[in-house]
Amino acid sequence: MALRVLLYFGILALGWYLSSKGKIHGKLMNKISVIQSIILFGLIYTMGVRIGMDEQILSSIGQIGITAFVFAIMTASFSILFVYIARKKFIADVNITGGKND
Repeated sequence: MALRVLLYFGILALGWYLSSKGKIHGKLMNKISVIQSIILFGLIYTMGVRIGMDEQILSSIGQIGITAFVFAIMTASFSILFVYIARKKFIADVNITGGKND
């Protein structure tokens, strides 16, 4: 496990080094977004297959969904609440609406 993590960091460092020295061709730099998207879709597909093969996860998918829904609602609610409180406490200008002030 630790060797795998070191390998990933090594690949990351090599990519950073090559990029910072201008060793990566401009055409490749333009294609990196596409390459990243393909790899990301492959990763998501692989994760989906692994989850779909696990009977324990499939049998409790309803409970997982409810927990995820409650977590999402609570996270969004408390984020909105804390931003509202921070804005009331630290910003005294009543004309701030996020748009252009006249």
